[in-house]
Amino acid sequence: MMIYIAVILLFSLLVIIHEWGHFMAARRGGVTVEEFGVGFPPKVWGKVRRGVLYSINLLPLGGFVRLKGEDGDDTSKGSFGAAKTWTKTKILLAGVVMNLITAVVLFYGLAVTGMPGLGSLEPGFLAHTYSQAPKLVVADVAKDSPAAQAGIKNGEYIVSANDKAMATNDDLRTFTKDNAGQTVKLIIEKGGEGTREVMVKLRDPGSTQGYLGVVGQQDYKLKYDPITAVAAAVWVTGALFFATIVGVFKLLVGIPMLVIGLFSSSVPAAAAEAAGPLGILFIFKSISTLGISYVTLLLANIAVALAAFNVLPLPALDGGRLALIWWQRLTGRKISADTEAQIHGIGFMVLLGLMALITVYDFRKFF
Repeated sequence: MMIYIAVILLFSLLVIIHEWGHFMAARRGGVTVEEFGVGFPPKVWGKVRRGVLYSINLLPLGGFVRLKGEDGDDTSKGSFGAAKTWTKTKILLAGVVMNLITAVVLFYGLAVTGMPGLGSLEPGFLAHTYSQAPKLVVADVAKDSPAAQAGIKNGEYIVSANDKAMATNDDLRTFTKDNAGQTVKLIIEKGGEGTREVMVKLRDPGSTQGYLGVVGQQDYKLKYDPITAVAAAVWVTGALFFATIVGVFKLLVGIPMLVIGLFSSSVPAAAAEAAGPLGILFIFKSISTLGISYVTLLLANIAVALAAFNVLPLPALDGGRLALIWWQRLTGRKISADTEAQIHGIGFMVLLGLMALITVYDFRKFF
């Protein structure tokens, strides 16, 4: 239960930061903010200050900003409709910018204290040291597996197998395959508590459940000096931002395969690297045993994902609203408030359907 609460609170914090960006940009652009809400209605508490209703609402799933005239044809002074196109652009993109700034700050904190390895996303051209040399950490243990029966737990390190050093998941996968059906000696380390010897009988050759029953992950941490860390944080945020955009496009293009895949037991490539709310919960539960640096890394990843998803020109998202605004500006054709609401309504339903599909595949991947 505590993990569920933590995920909700952390995700809500990122959404509130996103909405705070809209709030500040609107105030600076002369657009009247009618309400800044934490959570979603029904309202539990509210107070008006300087013309703005600040509210706390029952559903703890982020927050929202309500602007004067944002959903209608109101063009009176102080309304969103009366604002210039550039002002609207800044308001709609402010949430994305705030999420990216949040990610840079989080990645900077990791860069100066020890950033978990990110593979191809790492700024290899920047000088760094290892705050933790590469080791093989157990990210997950399958229920009733040989590893579980031997007492191996999440967050422990597999130092060696039959006196052969294990540094990557490929090392472990090759070893367990070559020794399937045999009893092997593993040296297990738990941070700060020394090592212990564990004898494990691996599953028989040909097993489809994994011979040992663990998900291994190479664990190392890179450290940068305070100045270089700025460049590292910006680089990682940018690289992850563009990688996420590419991933979302692949997901959208792969929707037909996602639907077809519902009638099989496999996970289509389009869903293999995606994760919905259920997947994020499972990932958070798995990495929470690895320490605060991994939790911070996940939080930074989610911040970047929120920014990347919202900047895309998809109906119901900030990018979709911005695309319609600029389309009207460039073509000179006005879209009625009702038509725009219908476009965003349809887009919202499509996004909910996509989330439902991803949730189905989260079940297949993690359970």
